Amino acid sequence: MASGSRRNRRRVGVAAGALVLASCAGGSTPSETVQSRSASAARIVALPGPVRLVGMRADTLDALFGRPDLERQERRARYRRYDVDGCAVDLYLYESPSNGAPMVAWFEVRPVDPFVTFDSRFCAWLEERLGAPSASERRAAESRS
Repeated sequence: MASGSRRNRRRVGVAAGALVLASCAGGSTPSETVQSRSASAARIVALPGPVRLVGMRADTLDALFGRPDLERQERRARYRRYDVDGCAVDLYLYESPSNGAPMVAWFEVRPVDPFVTFDSRFCAWLEERLGAPSASERRAAESRS
């Protein structure tokens, strides 16, 4: 009798765990959950199409993201980091050869804290939405550094 009771408890535990996992696997996209997102994330979600960060001027970048969470000079590049709902958007800006205005040459999106449990689907969606750099753009950025 005791072994049957244990089996039933185990089955109930497995069934409860399956229900919890099923509830986590909802198909919501970042645009559907924007109510809980920051103002910068809401602006990005509301844009009619993908943004092309590479080549964007610094003033346009400021209008999109606001003030950077971190900014510093690194050799010839200006580094900026924007924290957007658990994702860090790392950008490198270089002076345009034509007019000297700082422009985005390269960017990457990653979790702000890799040690915190986080649903990285938003970071992947954000990187795609911001126009992830192509392989040739990545090579060109690497040759400049």
